[in-house]
Amino acid sequence: MLGPVLAVLWPVALLLLALSLRQAWNGHTVKRRMAAIGRDVWVADKEPSGRSSSQQPTLKERWSMGPGAAALRLRVSEYILFRIASFFIPFLVGVVLRGLVGGLILGVMGLVGLTVYFRMKQQRWLRTAEEALPEFLRGVTSALRAGSSLSQAMAMVSAEISGPLGDEVRRILKREALGFGTTETLQELAKRVPSRDLGLAIMAITIQREVGGSLADVLENITHTIVERQRLKAEIRVLSAQGRYSGWLLTFLPFALGLLIWFTDPGYMGQLLDTHTGWAMLGGAVVSVSIGGVAIHRIVQGPEM
Repeated sequence: MLGPVLAVLWPVALLLLALSLRQAWNGHTVKRRMAAIGRDVWVADKEPSGRSSSQQPTLKERWSMGPGAAALRLRVSEYILFRIASFFIPFLVGVVLRGLVGGLILGVMGLVGLTVYFRMKQQRWLRTAEEALPEFLRGVTSALRAGSSLSQAMAMVSAEISGPLGDEVRRILKREALGFGTTETLQELAKRVPSRDLGLAIMAITIQREVGGSLADVLENITHTIVERQRLKAEIRVLSAQGRYSGWLLTFLPFALGLLIWFTDPGYMGQLLDTHTGWAMLGGAVVSVSIGGVAIHRIVQGPEM
């Protein structure tokens, strides 16, 4: 029994290790670019809660300031409960149907499926916020030219904009009314809505508040840049749609078909599941298909914008 379990778990562990290394490299790249700019607009000297930056925030505070809480509308306890249930409920079903190995397979599938669903929901939420950003910035620019302050302009425009961006702007305006600084609330907005376009606008506002100048003119130029970036990104997504969907299909179809055959007719698999050689072949197939899926994803992925 130990051999099949290890044969199933080692490809999954290898894939998770590769994903974690990629995430760490992406974070290192972002930090290096921010250091090259010469200013850090993403991290304040003081956290909104009043704690100095040398003190580590709690898990609840990190979650509430992150994009997950904004997009999923879940407390950290609810999020953890969903993750635990997504593994153990399919695990119990798999144990009843096909023993421990079936339970582990279904448990991992349930956990991965929930992770993919949450990520897709966050991406859809972020895309909706980015689409509303040019209209929001145009409204703020017009209000600034009419003589309003930045906070007043954001309040007037956010009252007319529905969706994720309007909700998040109204949230930081409420926190500003409670005594938080404008810089702190803008940095919090950038953390909860991790959009490059929004980060560009917040960076421009932060620099303008330090060096002076016409904020309306700056936001007008930023809006034009954001519109062109979004147009180019939409064209790239259309041109690469076929490759992206083909990559997802070729990656998940072998796994789905193999699990379907195993659960419906285990005898059809024969010696593939009864010998160590068969399990080694399955493990190699998992690694090969995973590497192929990552390669296809990198090929069809658009340029970093």
